[in-house]
Amino acid sequence: MAIGVTKVNGDTGGLNNVGDGRILTNAAIISTGVSGPVNAYNFQFVAGNLAAELSRGTNGTAGAVETLLTAISANASILAYQVDVGATAANTQLSVVTERSSWASAAAMQVALRATLASNIGANGPITTTTMDVRNVGIKLAAS
Repeated sequence: MAIGVTKVNGDTGGLNNVGDGRILTNAAIISTGVSGPVNAYNFQFVAGNLAAELSRGTNGTAGAVETLLTAISANASILAYQVDVGATAANTQLSVVTERSSWASAAAMQVALRATLASNIGANGPITTTTMDVRNVGIKLAAS
């Protein structure tokens, strides 16, 4: 049940979480512009370069990012995503913000996606899904 936003002298305590009706709690995501409960997942890959997988291959094969987002969207509405590539191609991660996820937990999502996806996905270099680590890490906003 969505509850309206009430500003209380700059204090967020007047906001309620959308969807589950809980009052503001530590590390809870406050959602005022979407229609359901929000989750933020982090997908970590120890092998493969996600930066090279943002687009389709020359033969039209879907890149790993597209493949993973398509698999996630089967059970959740994707609101936003971000690819984060570290100093090396290995140890890249994909962050995805979803609403209305039907997975009970990040662990359940990990098991389902590992079973659904091929062991290696991607158009421009294999991304290994068998060692993919999925975590529900929440959203952290930081000033630049």
